[in-house]
Amino acid sequence: MTGLSSGGSRLLNPEQRMAMVPVTCAAHSGGFGWRGMRVEDYPDLPPSDIRCAGMNAHLLVYHTRALDGEFHHECADRTTRTRLRSGELSFIPARADNRWLFGEGRPCAIHVMIDEDLFTRNVAQDGCNSPRDLRDDFQFTSPELQALVRLFALELANGGLNGPLYVEALGAALSHRIMREFGAPPPATNQGGPALDRAIELIHQEYYRAIGLDELAGLTGLSRAQFIRRFRAAFGKAPHAYLIDYRIAIARQRLRMPKPVSLVDLALELGFADQSHFHRHFRALTGASPAAFRRSRLT
Repeated sequence: MTGLSSGGSRLLNPEQRMAMVPVTCAAHSGGFGWRGMRVEDYPDLPPSDIRCAGMNAHLLVYHTRALDGEFHHECADRTTRTRLRSGELSFIPARADNRWLFGEGRPCAIHVMIDEDLFTRNVAQDGCNSPRDLRDDFQFTSPELQALVRLFALELANGGLNGPLYVEALGAALSHRIMREFGAPPPATNQGGPALDRAIELIHQEYYRAIGLDELAGLTGLSRAQFIRRFRAAFGKAPHAYLIDYRIAIARQRLRMPKPVSLVDLALELGFADQSHFHRHFRALTGASPAAFRRSRLT
C-alpha cells in the first residue's frame, strides 16, 4: 500500500518503521506469517528522540513500564507533555506522523500494529462508513484493549504457537475495540422518530440541569416504560446514561481549550452535584481524572 503521511512523505510499512527507529526491538512477529498484524517488544528503552513518518498501519502502544519522568509526544499537529503510568495505552492512527521524546528511566512498551486495509475489512461488518476517521490518543486506559495486547504479547513470547487463524481472531477483536474507543461514533438510529427527537433536543440544550424521566417521556407522549424501551432501542443506553455521556463529551472539549477552567466550576456548569461526582463519571468513561486528562492535552 502506498500513500502520503501527514508530513508529505511516503507511508512506511511496519518493517520499514522498525528499521528507521533508533532503538532495539527485542522481539517481533515478522517471521510468523501473520497477515496484516505485527507485534514488537521494546524493553528498557534508552533516552530517545524518535521521529516516525506515517505508516500504512494503525499503532497501539501498551506502556508496560512507564518512565518516571516527562514524556513528550507529538502526533500530527498535537503535542502532549505528561507523566505516564504503567499500563496506559497510546494510539496512533495510520498516516499520522509522530514523535516520542523521553529521558532516563528505561521504559518498556509493546507495539501492536494492524494494517489499515485489514482494519477496514474487520470493521466493515459493523456498518462503519468511515473507518479511517480515527483520533489519536495518549495516556488512555481500557481494560479490554490491555487484555488483547497481553494476548498478542503472549503469542509473541510463544513464537506464534497458536497459528495465524488465532491471530486473525485477535485482530478482528482488536479492530472492533479500536473503532469503539477511538472512532467517531456513528449517527444514532432514532427508531422513535420525531417523538424522541424532542427528548434528545432537550438533553442537548439543557444538559446542565436535572432532567427528569417524567419530563422527557412527557415530551414524547409515551409512558415512562415505553419511553425507556424506545430510547434504549434507538441509542443503546438509558436516558440518564445518555445525559451523562453528553456532559462528559462537553467536558472533554472544555478541558482541551487553552484557557484554564476551574474543575469545581466546570462540574457545576455541567450539572453535576459537585467535583467528586463529576470526577467519578469522567474517570469511568475516559479512564483518567479530569485533571490528568487536561494535563495530557495542553501543550
